[in-house]
Amino acid sequence: YIYHYTKADVALDFILKNSNLRLSKFNATNDPKESKDWFFIPGTNEGRCLDKYTPDYLSKKMNPDLKEKTSLICFTKDKILSGNHLEDMPLRGFCKPRMWAQYAGNHSGVCLIFDESLFSKFFHEQFNDKTYSCRDVIYCDRKISDVAMEQAFIVNVDHLERRGDDYVFDHLMKFQNRLFFEKASDWSSEDEYRFVIFDCLEQLYFNYKTSLKGIVFGENCSNDMIREIVQSTKMLGLQYQKLSWRNCAPWLDFARDFRF
Repeated sequence: YIYHYTKADVALDFILKNSNLRLSKFNATNDPKESKDWFFIPGTNEGRCLDKYTPDYLSKKMNPDLKEKTSLICFTKDKILSGNHLEDMPLRGFCKPRMWAQYAGNHSGVCLIFDESLFSKFFHEQFNDKTYSCRDVIYCDRKISDVAMEQAFIVNVDHLERRGDDYVFDHLMKFQNRLFFEKASDWSSEDEYRFVIFDCLEQLYFNYKTSLKGIVFGENCSNDMIREIVQSTKMLGLQYQKLSWRNCAPWLDFARDFRF
């Protein structure tokens, strides 16, 4: 499964109402590595004059196409599970307290559970005419000295002059893992899995169809909101659970009755 945390009103009024997920622009994430402009420098293997290719010029040329034309949906996943329900609870994708606090209205929201295989199938069917990638995020800390001369942030001016405006897409495809699927280790608890669409300016929405399988309600989600969400989705055959915390340990409120 893959898991998506969100506020309860967003789930009710948009995601569940429209049966779709909005893809966010890459430069609208909460990670400064992704939201802030990247700094590029020029390079040549053919002795070209680099005077006009200043870092400011290259950054202004590269960043709009790399960031504004890239959209994504982000999820979390389970850690490796043993099959023992008691042992596995803290490892489940819906049991991440910081993500409940940060993305789901301080535990008042929901965590949507999707079948990864079905979700991927429907995603491909809808967006097979676009360039996209989906995979786990890798977590890595880098020092400023490490990235000063890193290839991902060096524009090959030889190739740029031959390819013109098409160069940015070539650069993106060559370094997509480094640029779009790597985050600092401080984010590692999110165990992120993302779907990323490149080279597309339009606002995209994905119809997840029957891949939604369950909804977990945060401990602070109100009874009124739970009732509204269950009533709006009761024909979908979903499973519902409410998460609770007992002495810092996550557990499901199995006694909860979701029949309204």
